[in-house]
Amino acid sequence: MTLGLVFIGIGLVWLPFRKWIARRQRWITSQMLGRKGEHAEPEPHYEADTEADEERVRGFEMIGVFFCSVLIVGGLLIVVLTFIFRPPWAGQ
Repeated sequence: MTLGLVFIGIGLVWLPFRKWIARRQRWITSQMLGRKGEHAEPEPHYEADTEADEERVRGFEMIGVFFCSVLIVGGLLIVVLTFIFRPPWAGQ
């Protein structure tokens, strides 16, 4: 049951920060793949500059939404199945 609640918590915390995480992922992947361009300054530049960058950010954001929904639904499933098969009022 605790695992389910942790999954739900992680999914709910991740959800509001998904845009920032997606921009950070785009910046990290552009650095890893060598697409530095004008991003060579020492401070990370998280804003998307081109249409292609915006599409990448949206793609990363959709993946983030998918993982959030998987975590929340999986956590709910764990909690519900725990209540069905091992109700807390029945004892261990």
